[in-house]
Amino acid sequence: MKNISILIVTITLLLSVETTYSQGGSCFPEDSAIAFTFQGRNYEFVKSHYKWPDAIYCAEQRGGYLVDVETMEENEAFLSFLTDSLKNKYGLDLIGDGDTKVRLGGVGITKLSDPVSLTWQWRNTPYNRFNNILGTQIENKSGSDFKNFPDSLYINWGEINNVKGAYFFPTDYHSNLYSNTMALTLVEIKDNETNNMVAQPGDWINVNGAEELYFIIDYGCASKNEVTIDTLLCEGIPLILGGTEITEPGKYTITTTSYAECDSIITANVSFTSFDNQLTQETKRLLSKELQADSYQWYRCDLNSPIQDANTFFLTIEETGSYRLELEKNGCDFVTECYDFCIPTTFKIDTVKCANESITINGQDYVKKGFYSQKLKQIGFDCDSTLEIDIKDVAINLSVKQQSGKLISSESTGEYQWYDCEGDVLIADATEKEYTPSENGEYKVEITKQGCIDYSQCITFSTSTNSVKDIQDSDNIILDLDNNLIVFENINYNQIELLDINSKTVYKSDKYAQSISIEYLNTGIYFLKVTNGNEVEMFKFMVVE
Repeated sequence: MKNISILIVTITLLLSVETTYSQGGSCFPEDSAIAFTFQGRNYEFVKSHYKWPDAIYCAEQRGGYLVDVETMEENEAFLSFLTDSLKNKYGLDLIGDGDTKVRLGGVGITKLSDPVSLTWQWRNTPYNRFNNILGTQIENKSGSDFKNFPDSLYINWGEINNVKGAYFFPTDYHSNLYSNTMALTLVEIKDNETNNMVAQPGDWINVNGAEELYFIIDYGCASKNEVTIDTLLCEGIPLILGGTEITEPGKYTITTTSYAECDSIITANVSFTSFDNQLTQETKRLLSKELQADSYQWYRCDLNSPIQDANTFFLTIEETGSYRLELEKNGCDFVTECYDFCIPTTFKIDTVKCANESITINGQDYVKKGFYSQKLKQIGFDCDSTLEIDIKDVAINLSVKQQSGKLISSESTGEYQWYDCEGDVLIADATEKEYTPSENGEYKVEITKQGCIDYSQCITFSTSTNSVKDIQDSDNIILDLDNNLIVFENINYNQIELLDINSKTVYKSDKYAQSISIEYLNTGIYFLKVTNGNEVEMFKFMVVE
């Protein structure tokens, strides 16, 4: 929540025209007085050289008093006026003319005792804003000591041994009652013997009351400063005015007092920044009724995040959700309530399953392939979405054909495992697409594809049907195991092929040769397939060690 504070700020140092604030007689030529104001108080700088008693009398006669200094701001303002403003505005160069100090209203009352003491105080002040007793300074060999010194008072004495605030007892103190008086130095002062810094411009110093100096008269507060302001109040955000908290529109009159104890009267006309926080809900849009805002930002309430590039008075809704609008108008932030917006949506999914298994989607089991739909509740919103589901089975071709003395699966992809249907026995190493049985019987193939497993029907295989002969029974083909050769005599062929027991081709050639080497074959049963035109013959042989 923002706190809006309004401070009444006066000009730090305001020079008047060459008039005076005197309410009494004239104790010096009127052209010797230069009037100025600071923090609502009226002052006169008197450019006539007066002793302490004469300056006191003159200030009282004119309705004021010798100035006291009770804040750092006052001290700095007086120094600036005396060294800068007088020179720049009036052509009066005090330092250049040899006037390096100006009398203030402080005085040290001497008590000739053992030790000697000086009680410093502001004199002739018509009222005491704080405590006009500045403290008692007591003579000793190492410096000075202040007793009963209030921490709240502003003190700006010179320094000793380059330490600011080490107030020293003046060696030239005066025994007469009002002979020790205070002045503001405009220049640096150094000790004649040690050359150490004693005072800097703006520091207070002790001067003889009989010394003739320029001085400053304080006339107190000027007439009350009256200010009227018009301001807009953000709803729910208080306005702090002169320490008063304002939360409702209206007209208020507040009196404030500065640290110089001068009053200001503030008349504040406070009104609300109006805002229509209702949203209009259309089919696929939300619209703000507030069209004069300085900025807009839409948010997703359910996601607690701003919506990118949503910076106008309306929002096009693309999906179900909860939405709100944050906007700024005349420096005030406003937030609407959250609005639920529900849009029925259709989703589609395509999936596959194994033909002999079921699939579960959103708790619903599906055994058969096909096209299905589900109605889905949108959590937290009063509308349904539709889920369209297309389920297909993993396609496995389970057909097996007999060809050239082999069993061949019709499935082109997958993993294969052949079985002897008699006893449902797995055939070791029979894991190819093609399988050549070594004996008659019934066989089937297990196919694994995309994680699904299925089996072909058992198919009858007969070696007689497939004309598989023993190579020893051939008149034209000789198995020469001594020389690891198969020799062809008086036989023509277009292609020969060697297959292992698992129907895997281990050799194949389309060129005629009188013999082929079998020395690379491992021990086992093999088949020789001889093709001549459209005629195919199959021969079985065994390789032994």
